Amino acid sequence: QGVEVQTDYVPLLNSLAMYGWQLTCVLPTPIVKTNREGNLSTKQIVFLQRPSLPQKTKKKESKVNSL
Repeated sequence: QGVEVQTDYVPLLNSLAMYGWQLTCVLPTPIVKTNREGNLSTKQIVFLQRPSLPQKTKKKESKVNSL
C-alpha cells in the first residue's frame, strides 16, 4: 500500500532500437537497496535480442591463368 513503482526503459530501448535490438524479457532480482531518503531500488536483468543478419557472401573472383 502506498508503493509506487517507477521504471523507465524508454531511453534505453530507443537508443538500442536504432541497432535492431528488441526487449524480450525483464527479470527482477532479489537485490533491494535503500537510499538515504528511504526509497527502495531493485536490480533487474534485462534481456535483449536482435534478428540475425544474413551473412554477406564474398565474391570470389576466379583466377584465370594467362598462357
